[in-house]
Amino acid sequence: MDQKATRTRCIMAQFSTPDLLIFFGYIVVLLGIGFWAGRKKKHSASELFISQNKLPWFVISFSFIASAISSQQLIGSVGFAYRHGLAVANWEWLNGPAILLLVFLFIPFYIRKKVITMPQFLEMRYSGKVRSLFAVITLLTYIFINLAGVMYSGAFALQQLFGLHLYSGIVILAVIAGTLTIYGGLESVAWANVWQSLLLLGSGLLIFFLGWREVPGGLQEIIGTGDRAHLILPSNHPDLPGSGLFVLMISTNIWFFCTNQSINQSSLGAKNMWHAQMGVLVVGILSIGVAIADVFPGLIAHALNPNLEVADEAYVYLVNRLVPVGLKGLVFAALIGGSLSAMEALINASATIFTIDIYQRTIRKEPDPKKTVRVGRWSNAVVLLIAALWAPLVSKFDYIFSYFQECWAFIAVPVAVIFVLGVLWKGVTDKA
Repeated sequence: MDQKATRTRCIMAQFSTPDLLIFFGYIVVLLGIGFWAGRKKKHSASELFISQNKLPWFVISFSFIASAISSQQLIGSVGFAYRHGLAVANWEWLNGPAILLLVFLFIPFYIRKKVITMPQFLEMRYSGKVRSLFAVITLLTYIFINLAGVMYSGAFALQQLFGLHLYSGIVILAVIAGTLTIYGGLESVAWANVWQSLLLLGSGLLIFFLGWREVPGGLQEIIGTGDRAHLILPSNHPDLPGSGLFVLMISTNIWFFCTNQSINQSSLGAKNMWHAQMGVLVVGILSIGVAIADVFPGLIAHALNPNLEVADEAYVYLVNRLVPVGLKGLVFAALIGGSLSAMEALINASATIFTIDIYQRTIRKEPDPKKTVRVGRWSNAVVLLIAALWAPLVSKFDYIFSYFQECWAFIAVPVAVIFVLGVLWKGVTDKA
């Protein structure tokens, strides 16, 4: 049966009264942390967007994880793993080379040069024209691919949890994430993400261990047989060719980790280089556990029920079946909180690039700091509005996961090449 045709008949979450109380209580706590962390008045764009020289390594680590893992990751990766098996874990386990490049090649450059945005790095290395072009491309990517996709996946999750109309879910997520980001900037986002990432990882690991106990054959039965049990699939596989995974490791992963404003924003605000590098190294170590939390549940769902019509419903199916009353509300809260965290990081990154790389350079070259902060906050709102209007179009793709991967594939390789060669080879010019 067609994936898109069945989305209106989604599996609904099963809530008890304690689950509902815990769910809404958690969202209130998450917002409270964000408002408390961002309470200080912001006097400049760098204070609002980067919080330079303020963030310790553990905040960077968990903010990094929460920015990368959203409901798209949980719902999308679990659904993709449900369909295709163990090979989907490569999206986490092949991160190592890119993370090492970020730690030892890029972070030293970013911190020493006091880089605030990724386009700014390109002006330092190439020219202002390259900076402007990359700023526009990044802004369009964040609004129409990353933010719209995360917003859609979060609304899809709310539809499964409460039966909300998709558009209503998009509006709710936009209001909550936008309010927190516009109010407190990066400090609100980063500190709220510490709490959120701990719960995201914890809930994924909880489902893994509960599922391991539930599946009669244990880990062997979960992994399965045939292509489902292989990490590397044949190069002619329609969705996960082995050759494509190698390209992913040296292109998309480098683009995602080393050149991505929303991912690197917290490391750019580190207390010093040691905190930035340590924070990202911890992310690399935790990537092993992230796959267990956001890929293996898809394998467990397939082992328990290989006949789900809509793969993206596997995560909610597992929570309904495995998680006890009380904890279920917390796990579903982590799912929605994951969308909020990723949205906040993307909104903040988009507004940072617009304000610093476009507004300050082309519209108002000697801006008043207070006015720049106001422009930054208004750009947060505009970015959010455009992404919210675009988000429903993500439903045109059969899998939430594939929307991101297919769109990113066009952008990742050239951007990765430009950044890596820019650091390693002096012979590359702005015209090249």
